[in-house]
Amino acid sequence: MGCFIGGQVEAMSFAFGEDDIVLIVDFPDPVSMAAVSLTVKASGALHTRATPLLTLDEIDEAARRHVTFRSPGT
Repeated sequence: MGCFIGGQVEAMSFAFGEDDIVLIVDFPDPVSMAAVSLTVKASGALHTRATPLLTLDEIDEAARRHVTFRSPGT
């Protein structure tokens, strides 16, 4: 899966509960992951969801960025 657009499976585990299998896949960019996700979902063969994972460096960068926010009604 994903090998044609530069992705690879990093880990695969079976699970009990809401999810039957958990895959950790690595793609070169979010658009590549979205392309695979759209293709798999369009097939109707699997029900999937994607959760992007961030590195510590990415979280540090996000924490440094200034975001202007005003709560609704204030």
